[in-house]
Amino acid sequence: MIKHYLLYVLLGLAVLPVCGQGVTDYYRLPENGQQYKRLMSRYGGPQIRDRWYVSLESFVRTDRAHLDNSLNGLIQSDPVGKVNWGVLLGWAYHERWMVEGGYSRMPIHSQMSISNTTPGVSFRYSNDQNAFVLRGKHLLVSTSKPWLRSGFWLSGGMWVVPNTIQQDGVVSITTGKRYSGRWEAPETFQLTTQTTTNAQTATLAELGAEYNVRLSNAVDLGLSVRKIWGLANSVTTDVTYTANRSVAQQAQLQGAGSGMSYGVTLRYNFAVRRALSNVLEVQGKSKSSKIR
Repeated sequence: MIKHYLLYVLLGLAVLPVCGQGVTDYYRLPENGQQYKRLMSRYGGPQIRDRWYVSLESFVRTDRAHLDNSLNGLIQSDPVGKVNWGVLLGWAYHERWMVEGGYSRMPIHSQMSISNTTPGVSFRYSNDQNAFVLRGKHLLVSTSKPWLRSGFWLSGGMWVVPNTIQQDGVVSITTGKRYSGRWEAPETFQLTTQTTTNAQTATLAELGAEYNVRLSNAVDLGLSVRKIWGLANSVTTDVTYTANRSVAQQAQLQGAGSGMSYGVTLRYNFAVRRALSNVLEVQGKSKSSKIR
């Protein structure tokens, strides 16, 4: 009889944990949030269907106004390099296509310097410095296959630059010393410049290359270089030159914004949608490829 009681007690101790666990808990896989996050960060690239991001970019842009007459080497158009910034909202599709648009603080310049004179003088003018961009990107080469965590992208876009008509400044120089060959001779001349910001909205086209790398599930870092072509003038400088016993000459600088851009971009992914697939399968494929 005692043996029977002991048998019943042992059976009860064995059955109670199973009953307490429940059927749903019995078939539930162990949860490990940190491990899953690490796997998604490393192998989850191909599983991303689309994502929304906001980005902050800082870039150095160089532009130079077009000069149609140097007045026999008296004046020249100088390149201007300036640090700019922008904020953009973007959408990525399957980690292969991106579309983004936003606002940038990006002035267009017209800078002229008077050479062969003592002392040298230069003048710089710019537009309202507001610009809006719409840009598309396509992944050319992934450097982290098959996870698409980093790679080289080709980008192209259009800029819209609203302007307000205004007279930026009038400068008049009445005397100076100008070099003639090896000799420096005093020469009385008058040089007058008048700069105006054009009223029409200007547009620019760009073509660039970027290298993007995913630092985490939420943060990306990008390095970019872009070529920019100005399609319409934003800043115009008219120059009039008159010297002793000579006919007045005219010159014009047209600042359209053509130049180069070199930038760094930091992106934050605030909405990510993934395809319904198992990230462990991608992990298994990567391990099997390493074994081969």
